[in-house]
Amino acid sequence: MGFVAAVRSAFANYANFRGRTTRPQYWWFVLFYLIVTILLTVIGSRALTTLVGLALLVPNISLQVRRHHDAGRSGWWTLTSLVPLWGIILLLYPSKGVGNRYGDGALIDAPAPTTKSCASCGKMALPGQHFCTGCGAPLD
Repeated sequence: MGFVAAVRSAFANYANFRGRTTRPQYWWFVLFYLIVTILLTVIGSRALTTLVGLALLVPNISLQVRRHHDAGRSGWWTLTSLVPLWGIILLLYPSKGVGNRYGDGALIDAPAPTTKSCASCGKMALPGQHFCTGCGAPLD
């Protein structure tokens, strides 16, 4: 998904706190947010910068919630953005395509299918691993 499509999708779902948002979709919107903020700061209109920041607040929060859903976590993890570095690290996590309670299916940035995973619980396996660390089932 490209820049324009990601920003358009963010505004189309601006108050949707259900479902999932992939890493590229989220980070394209973050880039858009930064560009707009920098442009408004250069222009020097503090009132306009504040209004646009408030207008983009709800879409940003809903994207963070859906991004956490995509990684298999509750949307309440969005509160970790109050701790800047930790919040960014959590938003960098890959998609959880299998066994995700917020919706199954392959997404744009899902891990490559060459990786081995457990047939029972979907947990990714390391090379040379013979038993799942999540459920203990034997791996093929």
